[in-house]
Amino acid sequence: MRALRGALLLVLAVTALEGCGYHLAGRSTSLPPGIRRIGVPTFVNKTDRPELEQKITSYVISQFLTRGRYEILASEEGVDAVLRGEISTFVQSPVAINPQGRATRYEILVNARTVLVQTSDDKVLWQDDHFVFRRQYDVSLQAGGVISEEAVALDAVCNDFAESVVSSILEGF
Repeated sequence: MRALRGALLLVLAVTALEGCGYHLAGRSTSLPPGIRRIGVPTFVNKTDRPELEQKITSYVISQFLTRGRYEILASEEGVDAVLRGEISTFVQSPVAINPQGRATRYEILVNARTVLVQTSDDKVLWQDDHFVFRRQYDVSLQAGGVISEEAVALDAVCNDFAESVVSSILEGF
């Protein structure tokens, strides 16, 4: 009786997870089968943060390449689909202050619009107009600590952004 109840619970859990959009590894992607080459041109940077578009684009390409299913090009030519992105917001804000009035923790927020379009007919395959990522980081009070810790936090935000975009596209969440 216990084994039967356990098996029933397992079937119910798997069914519930599939209904929520979770998929088991190895299942097919949400992209049409004719999509083999994806272009990822440099994202448009509408913020005042220099080089943000280069970091995000590079992490998106890297995430696609680690999945190994598609050939990724940094251009819109000769591809089956194009992923375009526009970064609209970059905000860095202090979230914790020490007794001397110096910030000891900051938060970085990045917001972007992304769309994957099939090149043969301009059909939108996937789109998200409000990708938002945040990452907090602690600041060392030593000289030079703020810059290096901000760079690490920014890389983490860009990587998290890229991982989520690519997962959403390939896994259909």
